[in-house]
Amino acid sequence: MGVTRGLPRTLNDLQDVAISNKKSLPLVLRRLFKNPKNLDFETAMWEMINLIFHPRKAFRSFYYQRQTKNRWARDDPSFFILQILLLTATSIVWSIFYGHSFMGGLKMMINMIIVDFFLFGFTVATIFWAILNRNFFKFKSSRNMKVEWAYCFDIHCDSFLIVWVLLYFLQFILLPVINLHKWIGLFIGNTLYAISFCHYFILSFYGYSQLPFLKNIDFILLPSLVGIVIYLISLFGLNLAKTFSFDNFR
Repeated sequence: MGVTRGLPRTLNDLQDVAISNKKSLPLVLRRLFKNPKNLDFETAMWEMINLIFHPRKAFRSFYYQRQTKNRWARDDPSFFILQILLLTATSIVWSIFYGHSFMGGLKMMINMIIVDFFLFGFTVATIFWAILNRNFFKFKSSRNMKVEWAYCFDIHCDSFLIVWVLLYFLQFILLPVINLHKWIGLFIGNTLYAISFCHYFILSFYGYSQLPFLKNIDFILLPSLVGIVIYLISLFGLNLAKTFSFDNFR
């Protein structure tokens, strides 16, 4: 009797546990497996356009929208789905351009989606989640407030969009110019990498600054300063575009 204490003993108990476990999942994950008609791709596309051209406007809009819902993390996976589709399409285009084999193209797709987007995103989101939940970064009246890990990953998704635009899309468009001359390629390629890296953390700063209970978050901009220093050093011969070239997945 002592062993079975606390375990569900009837069909109703099992159903209650199943419902409880389902509700414990983040809302965005639950909606991911629902009818596609429930997804709001129109709003997600609006968010993407404004994140590229009007990031401050986009983040202020996120602030007002999420204030009305009393939660900060997205409850709609449409933005996330569109990003995966963009990365998938990009990997196919780059594979065709470089004449990769099927396995080479698959390897590059896995690198873009799993390594660049997910692994990097999970790492950065977890680091910011662990740091910003310390009392030092909260006002005394808001010590009980918590930064959601899901919101940290949302910020990564928002910030990674500019990385996609510059390194996965614009770099492809500029390849004829980049390949025109060694120093021109060095300058343009390194500039794209520097802007994307610095802008990623600038957008991250915008995102976290929307949380009204956080303070002392200027440190989020420090990687941008490091990126500028690395960029200036790289102009003396370190070709970042060639080092991280998608041709390496042949």
